Amino acid sequence: MDIIPIRKILLCITLCYSFLCFGQESATTQLNSAIDSLDANPNYSYKVLSKISKDNQQQDSIKSKAKLYLGSYFNSIGVVDSSMYYTRASLIHLRNKKHLAQAYRLLGSSFRRSGNMDEAIEMLYRSLKISEEIDYLDMITKVKSDFGILYANNENYDKSIQFFEESNAATTDKNIISSNYINIGAAYFRKKDYDNAEKFFLKAYEMIPPNTSPKASATLALNIGDVLHKNKKYEEALAYFNDSKKIADLHGFKDKSINAIVHKSKAIAALGKPKEAINLLNNSIAPAKLISNLEIQKNIYENLTNIYASIDDYKSANLALNNFHALKDSISDNRQKKTITELEVKYETATKQKEILLLKEDQLSNEAEIKRQRLLKRFYMIGFIIVLIPIIGLLLVYYQKLQVKTKYNAQKEEINRQKTASFLKEQELKLANTYVIAQNEERNRIARELHDSIGGNLAAIKLQMINIEKDKKTQATIIDQLDNTYQQVREISHNLIPKKINQTAFANYIREYIDTIEKVTEPDINFIPHPVEKINTINDNQKVEIFRIIQELMTNALKHAKAKVIEICLNAYNDSVEIIFEDDGIGFDYKKETNGIGLQNIKKRLTLLKAKIDIDSAANRGTAIRIEIPTVLNDKK
Repeated sequence: MDIIPIRKILLCITLCYSFLCFGQESATTQLNSAIDSLDANPNYSYKVLSKISKDNQQQDSIKSKAKLYLGSYFNSIGVVDSSMYYTRASLIHLRNKKHLAQAYRLLGSSFRRSGNMDEAIEMLYRSLKISEEIDYLDMITKVKSDFGILYANNENYDKSIQFFEESNAATTDKNIISSNYINIGAAYFRKKDYDNAEKFFLKAYEMIPPNTSPKASATLALNIGDVLHKNKKYEEALAYFNDSKKIADLHGFKDKSINAIVHKSKAIAALGKPKEAINLLNNSIAPAKLISNLEIQKNIYENLTNIYASIDDYKSANLALNNFHALKDSISDNRQKKTITELEVKYETATKQKEILLLKEDQLSNEAEIKRQRLLKRFYMIGFIIVLIPIIGLLLVYYQKLQVKTKYNAQKEEINRQKTASFLKEQELKLANTYVIAQNEERNRIARELHDSIGGNLAAIKLQMINIEKDKKTQATIIDQLDNTYQQVREISHNLIPKKINQTAFANYIREYIDTIEKVTEPDINFIPHPVEKINTINDNQKVEIFRIIQELMTNALKHAKAKVIEICLNAYNDSVEIIFEDDGIGFDYKKETNGIGLQNIKKRLTLLKAKIDIDSAANRGTAIRIEIPTVLNDKK
């Protein structure tokens, strides 16, 4: 079986599973992106969260999380009713305790803003209880800060301060700690405990760098100045008012800059410089009108009234007072209009929420059917996968068995092939050995014939000729010729099979031969046999061939190489003999010079012995020859 169909089946299953999960993963990614963008891009977040919360294809847990953060969005823009609606809706399917703690805190904040303090306290306590159960420190800190704000609004300043301090004890976040210090300072200020108010405002001021939070620093410097003014530390108060104005001017906060001048004028008047204070206030009227800030204008005229009255300039005081009341009435009208507008918005929002609830009721009747259809689809898909998995398992088992069988057959074929090759090689070696034995036997026979018959005849002729007394000159010539012939026959017979090779250890025999050559030639010749014992056990018939090969190599080197050093290594292994012949002579181009008689003789011998030869040589680089001969060892050692 081909593996490709199996892969296709697995790929189909993966695609099916991916299809089921893709929508879920995509919605989760969008939801997380919207949550992360709530502060930086609230409009984008609102659209995404609203879309996910209404998507009936999404899981209830995802929709609930989207509704929770919609509640957070509406809480951040002050639309309390919508915040409460979405937060309550999220509680139906929320299971994550962190999200539950967050939801109850949102409800507590919404109830506080709508003036329902008892409900706000109950929701905040629920959030705090869950947060403490799961050790959710971030939420514990925020909820206790919310309690502090709630009790401060109820003018229960001691309890407010207690919660702010507990909030600080639960966190290491410098921003939260500094914010709580400001709230504690404000609580002490309202209690008219100006010393503690000064203490906590200064703590917060030290923690807020002007460069990173300039607006907060400017406001806090103004608050510290007010506390110092209440404590009649006018010079110190003036210094903080100046710091506040400096920060505001540096960062372009015009309203805070003018406000700092207004507060500064009070400190200057308290220091006995009413005219300077009046000039500051009069000069700040035009900038205040330019930014259309009625509240600052009202404060300017209120301070002018008080300062004019302190120096008995009642006419100017009365004029400033009239302006003060006119601005106060204008602010009151604006507030009434704003309140009416907010009420209208709330009414419209409530109306829309009722319409939404009616639509929700209509949708609920459809949601049950949609859920049923979704469940049926899932059951069908799960059933299909349950049936498909055993089929795939069976296919995989069958494929694995097929692979094992194929592998077994391949291994069996390889073993048979190796056995056949080994048998053929063994037969070839036997044939080669048989041939060498036959050749040596034939040589022995020829040598005996030459020695015994021809040699004997020649020797007899020589003896007879010695007895001939006549023709002494002819006799001497014939005797010389016969003697030469007799010597040649002896040499031929001894060359055919050296007698001493069978009577001497093979390694010593070669060494004696090399020592003889070295005495009458120039090169230094090194012979290295290893191991000697195993070399001496080589088959007798192969010894002759190995010796002839070494003779031929030596003859070629001495005739052509012009070498100074020749090294011969003879290594015996279990099933082969290795001859390594090296010289530092002039070398030769092996590819071009392959027709020499010596090299041809060596190759013929190696062919008979089924041997291999490797030649490495080049002009002016010496020669290295490696020969590997399959061997048969003698039975005797």
